[in-house]
Amino acid sequence: MTPNSVLLITPRWARDGGVAAHAIASAGALAERGVRVSVIAAQADASEQIEGVELIERPSLFSAGASPAERVGDLSAAAPDVIHLHQVDDPVLVAELRTAAPVIVSAHGYTACTAGVHYFSPGRECDRAHGPGCIPNLLRCSHTRHPKTLPVKYRNAGLGLAALARADLAISYSSAVDRHLAVNRISSRALVPYFPTMPARSGSGHEGRRRVVFAGRIVRPKGVAVLIRAAREVDGEFVLCGDGRELGRMRELAGRLGVADRVHFTGWLGGGDLAQQLADASVVVMPSLWPEPFGLVGIEGFACGRPAVASATGGVGDWLQDGVGGLSVPPADPGRLAGALSEMLSDTARQRSMGEAGRRLVAERFSADRHVERLLEAYTAARAAWQRGRA
Repeated sequence: MTPNSVLLITPRWARDGGVAAHAIASAGALAERGVRVSVIAAQADASEQIEGVELIERPSLFSAGASPAERVGDLSAAAPDVIHLHQVDDPVLVAELRTAAPVIVSAHGYTACTAGVHYFSPGRECDRAHGPGCIPNLLRCSHTRHPKTLPVKYRNAGLGLAALARADLAISYSSAVDRHLAVNRISSRALVPYFPTMPARSGSGHEGRRRVVFAGRIVRPKGVAVLIRAAREVDGEFVLCGDGRELGRMRELAGRLGVADRVHFTGWLGGGDLAQQLADASVVVMPSLWPEPFGLVGIEGFACGRPAVASATGGVGDWLQDGVGGLSVPPADPGRLAGALSEMLSDTARQRSMGEAGRRLVAERFSADRHVERLLEAYTAARAAWQRGRA
C-alpha cells in the first residue's frame, strides 16, 4: 500500500541552501499529491508555511546527550507511515525511529567521504569505501587547509555510513552518489530524480548581451578560480551568485587578473532573484573541480530555457549531454572552459535551441510529478521491507 503520511526530519527549514530548498519543495510536492506531511526541524523560517505541511520546530533535535524522545518528541500522534531524514546522519536516532516506522535516509552528497568532496584530483573521482584505508590518503584528498579537523570528519563520515546502513532504504539523487553508496556496501538503495526548487522565470534581452551566470557556494571545489581565469579569454560579463569562504579571495583574483570590471559578485540571492538571474543568462556555467553530486542549478537553468556549460564530473552527466543542452568540458581547464563559453556566447540561436532541449529534459525526467512518483515507490518498498522484518 502506498504510504499516505510521512514525517520529514531536517536540520533547517529555510531556503538558504540546496538541500534545505529541496526538502521544502519535496514536502510541498508530496502534500499536493495528498500525502499528509509533518516536518521536524531544529531551526525553521516561520515564513516558509506550506498548505498541507505541519511544521514543528525542535531546537533540541541535535542536542548532545538528549534522548531520541527528547530530540523528536512523541511520534504517536503523527503516526507516520514512513520517516524520511535529510542531513541527519545519526545511527542511534535511526535505530530508535525504526521502532515506530520505516526510516529512509537521503544521501544528498558523499556522506561516507571524510572530506565530503570525493575526489583525488579534478576529474579523478574517489572509488574507495570509507575505512582505515582512507587515513593515509586524507592529507592529499581532503583538499583542506585545516588538517586538524580531519579526525572529527573521519568519525562523522563513519556515523553517516552507519546511519545509511541501519536505514530501511537509502535514497540518492544521481548516478554518482548511487555509485558512492554501492562502493560502501549500502544494498537497500533507490535513485529518485531531483526537480527545480523554484518556479522558472522568463528572461529577455538575450540577443543583445553576452552574460555568463554562476550560482553556488564560493568555495574551491566549485571551480570559481578556474572561471575567473577563463574570463580573461572571453568577451562577456560574468555574474557570480552566491556566498562562501573564498569570496574575498575570488574578488582579489578578479582584480589581479584585470577582469574585475566584468566579473560581478551578487552575494546570496533569494529564490526569485536567483531564478531571474538564470533566466537572463546567455549561458549558465558550472566549472566544478569536484564530482558534483548532481548540480541542481543546471536543471534550474534548463527550466528557464537556458543552456549550460559544465565540467564533466560526478552527476552532471545525468542531465547534461554534450552538444544537446549545452557543452561539457574537462574540469580545471580554463582554456577549454573559455573556448566553450565563447562558442556559446557567439551563437544566440544555439543558446535558444539548447535551452529548449534542456527545458524538454526537465519536463520529461526532472519534474515534480516524476520526483513524487519515484519517491512514493521508494517509500512503498521501504515500508514493505520494514513490515517483513517485523513479521
